[in-house]
Amino acid sequence: MSEQRQSRPRPPCGAACAAAAICLLGFALRLYRIEAQSLWWDEAISLHLATSTLGQILADRAAHVHPPLYFLLLKGWVSVAGVSAFSARLSSTLANTALIATAYAVGRRHAGRSTGLAAALVTAGSALYVVYSQEVRTYAALPLLYLATLTLVARLRRADAGQQAGWRDWLLLVAVQATGLHLHYIFLLAVGYANLLLLFDHWQKRRPLRRWLLSVALVGLLCLPWLVTVYANRAAVRADVGVDDPFTQQIPMGFFVNLLWTFQWTGLTAAPGYALLQIASLALAALLLVAIVVLLVSRSARRTTIRLLLHWAAPLAPAVVLWQAKPLSHPRYVALFSVALFIAAAYALVAVRRRGWFGRILALALAVNLTAVTATALWAWYAVPRFGKDDVRGVGAWLEASADANDTIIAPWQDYSLDYAYTGPATIIRPNPGDEAGTWSALAADESKMHQAFLVRYPRDPQDLRRLIPFALESAGYLAERSTLKGLEVLRYTVSQPLLPPPEGTSADVWFGPLGLLTLWIEPNAPADTALTLTARWRLRQPVQERYRIALRLQDPEGWTWASADDWLLDTRSLPTDSWQINETVSTYHVLPLSAGVPPLTYTVAVDVYALDVDGELRYLDLLDAAGNPAGRTYHSRPVSLTPAVGLSTDPYDAAPDLPAPPEPFTVDGLLMLEAAAIDRAAAAPGQAIFVTLRWRALADALPDIRPTLVLSQSSAVASSATAAPAADRYPTDRWRMGEVVLDRRRLTVPPTVQAGPADIRLCVESTCTGLGAVMLNAGEHQYEPPPIPNQVYARLGNIAELLGYDLTPGLYASDEPITITLYWRVLEGASESDYTVFTHLLAEDGRLVAQHDGPPVGSARPTGGWLPSEIIIDEHAMTFREAYSGSAQIEVGMYDSATLTRVVAADGRNSVTLPVQLSIVEP
Repeated sequence: MSEQRQSRPRPPCGAACAAAAICLLGFALRLYRIEAQSLWWDEAISLHLATSTLGQILADRAAHVHPPLYFLLLKGWVSVAGVSAFSARLSSTLANTALIATAYAVGRRHAGRSTGLAAALVTAGSALYVVYSQEVRTYAALPLLYLATLTLVARLRRADAGQQAGWRDWLLLVAVQATGLHLHYIFLLAVGYANLLLLFDHWQKRRPLRRWLLSVALVGLLCLPWLVTVYANRAAVRADVGVDDPFTQQIPMGFFVNLLWTFQWTGLTAAPGYALLQIASLALAALLLVAIVVLLVSRSARRTTIRLLLHWAAPLAPAVVLWQAKPLSHPRYVALFSVALFIAAAYALVAVRRRGWFGRILALALAVNLTAVTATALWAWYAVPRFGKDDVRGVGAWLEASADANDTIIAPWQDYSLDYAYTGPATIIRPNPGDEAGTWSALAADESKMHQAFLVRYPRDPQDLRRLIPFALESAGYLAERSTLKGLEVLRYTVSQPLLPPPEGTSADVWFGPLGLLTLWIEPNAPADTALTLTARWRLRQPVQERYRIALRLQDPEGWTWASADDWLLDTRSLPTDSWQINETVSTYHVLPLSAGVPPLTYTVAVDVYALDVDGELRYLDLLDAAGNPAGRTYHSRPVSLTPAVGLSTDPYDAAPDLPAPPEPFTVDGLLMLEAAAIDRAAAAPGQAIFVTLRWRALADALPDIRPTLVLSQSSAVASSATAAPAADRYPTDRWRMGEVVLDRRRLTVPPTVQAGPADIRLCVESTCTGLGAVMLNAGEHQYEPPPIPNQVYARLGNIAELLGYDLTPGLYASDEPITITLYWRVLEGASESDYTVFTHLLAEDGRLVAQHDGPPVGSARPTGGWLPSEIIIDEHAMTFREAYSGSAQIEVGMYDSATLTRVVAADGRNSVTLPVQLSIVEP
């Protein structure tokens, strides 16, 4: 073999010079704007570890997903080159520049100098490698090791039949494989592929396996100490990888393949959303596919084509399978295999050009397309901000202008990027939200420097899914400002109270099905334009398969909802209810944002618990009474009071309703200004309510008691009107302060006697009025004679209505289908005084509720407010089963006040009517 090497002619100077020029071009591309972007999370971890002790590096990496060798090497590099973005990134640049020369050598060995030069040129211009040559991570060096592995495997396979390869090549292969595995675990795929090639070669040529087995054993022996260390820390590693993350969703295969292909040519995960790059990448795929087919047809090119494609696709295939099983990784992890794709593309470009006129046209199209993809991707990386790294420098500059020595910056746990972007006097802390006690201690320890707290976070960061830190800051102060930069946001909190864990709270002791709400703590005296914090303590008494969410609503005595929030119920491990421990007490933390204008009054918090079914429909859990029977679905807290607003100039909670300005300016004697007004509907029927939201601003102090009137009129005749102080007479204007903004929600009920046609809504203060808009009134026909009723009852419910009878759909009843019942009501004199809900309940023999339907009459089309005395209402309800059931059942019917949930008492003193029918429910 040595004689063959000596007799091989050296490449002419032209090829060598061209290869050197391409390497210089690639180096220049990798060096250009190398410091232009911020050091981001992963890079900051690299630099943080590189400036740590050897023991700290090893201990940290043992509990994380990446092995330690890169960080040890980087430590040596920065000790010589210095700690900066330029010097640290330069190590990646130099390693990846060496890859260009290696790609030339591999391409030349496989298919000649032209292919080698083309491979070097494609690799030099690769946007993927340019991007990761400007990053302080190992991804720029791994492709070099992969090509070194393939080169050594090729040399070992070229040994003459019956002749063992030299020990030097075997030992070099062991060293390269062990190095790659200690740089990144993904290199295991490269090691596996290389050893499969060697094993196949030994089997095919009937060579002894002793040296191959020994090389595998040596690699395993070199990796064994670190493998034992990782195994001892496997729980921490699983948490770091996110193996137990319950919210991980499988990536559709089509999307993933598209992302992986586009990423390999652009280095940009956002490229599929950029039409130009997406189209160019797909066109490149199509042209390459045609070129590969042409080469596979050719006997002379077939073997080389297959071999080069295998070097790319074979180690990539198991990675794709792993991604589908657990889609947690970034596509950069498989960037080391892309160099094989680039060499294969270079070979296709050169080889297909020799296949006649069609091949020359195809090669030209391929070259033009490849150039377009490369140029566009590089331009996107260099010049388009949306493709850049997170703007940590922008955050640092913003903090330097906003924070002083008396403030604290709260950065994400394990994110050290601000250390390299912020040089101001404020203290930076990084509490771990997964350690609840540690988080409270970290916040309390820095309390003396927390007049303002700046919470820096990534919008999609999964570390604080429970929102513990925002809860802590909000319960001790309020969010004053929110600033959004690329990839990050900064939340500025004003802190006025000690940062302490919340007290246990008020006993609730209620059950939502299998989930018990033990206590509920609600922040007292929160300012009305900030947010309300809550802590709930839960206990699950049996395993569940569903993931429950909590719905919170701030309600006034009239039933208006002034604020709402929905959250997952997560335990201390950030796991949803289907992974909770039985009978374990779990605390959850919630922030209920309030919008400017919420009156500083007394409210209650309504708590609902629900699950989402496979179709995305909400299924609310029943609130159970002491006997375990459903008693509605909502738990109402004790009253909670809000204090006057602090007067935020912005809406940092993004909670303000989007209200339009009134059709024309409206002020009251220079004292009160109407800023916005909204009507909730364009059409209404008799009995239905029209809701109007007004936003007022006080223009002076010491206002008189101004009581606006809302008027519904048709043809200048008043159909309905309502006069009241704002907030249903609860917050009169003589309590307002100058500049105060107040939301005022009002209700107009369409009377039963209106005529069909348009109606105007006006707002009046004494004799001064302004139009707010118009609605179309739909006056339906009224029926006063009852139709034939199959089953007569004649049961009176207060002075609301008389139940004349009912009709049931015929047939067998099974618990997998709803049971539809039609009720016939005769309206009495008091029906229009309030809104009533009709309930139809199916009760088992033991009185347990097994099916139900609660809702306004006629599916909300005929609310009781629009009923006329003696009118006949035909009202259909479909009772849906709550559980699988078979056996005998009875139906009870009744009404309750929609606002107070108080049932209407029947003539016999009961609060429901039991229908004289016994149903037999069969197995589904």
